[in-house]
Amino acid sequence: MEPSNMELFKCLPMIEHLTTSGYLIMALVQASIPEELPASLIHLKCCTIEDMCFVNAYGLPFLADLIKCSPNLEKIKLEINADCCIETKGDKLEEHSVNLEEYSDVWLEHLNELEIKKFCNYKSELEFVKFILARSPNLKKVILVTWMDDKDEEFEMLKILLRVPRASPVEISVESFESC
Repeated sequence: MEPSNMELFKCLPMIEHLTTSGYLIMALVQASIPEELPASLIHLKCCTIEDMCFVNAYGLPFLADLIKCSPNLEKIKLEINADCCIETKGDKLEEHSVNLEEYSDVWLEHLNELEIKKFCNYKSELEFVKFILARSPNLKKVILVTWMDDKDEEFEMLKILLRVPRASPVEISVESFESC
């Protein structure tokens, strides 16, 4: 019998640092279509996902499940796939959004840093950041490196984030991708 792709995670309960690609996530989820990840990643401290895409039906659901089974996560680093920002319009994002209220039992006690590069300020991205702010009592720093041309839009986004409920007094830094 050939093992499923999601069985990979059953072999990783001791992993502390995970770096993966949004493309791999899409392949794993398409092949196995899990309700949730099959194993607890209690030792995972740092998760990096390159080419993350909040547009498709795989990225955000996988990320939410990964966070749910990783209670000791200290750092999340995401780099948004720039093609998602360029090719996608905001209304298409709503087709594949995840209801993060389903994860209201998730509490990220150890998370102290969230970094998202090429942040486009789409609703699902913003909702994810709000979710992290509300569920992370030890969060110290949120770094958003934006992929936006409009400085006024960046400012409005920052005003929204500064008003949302937060579990900790976190520093929110917004930088433009071009200046990095």
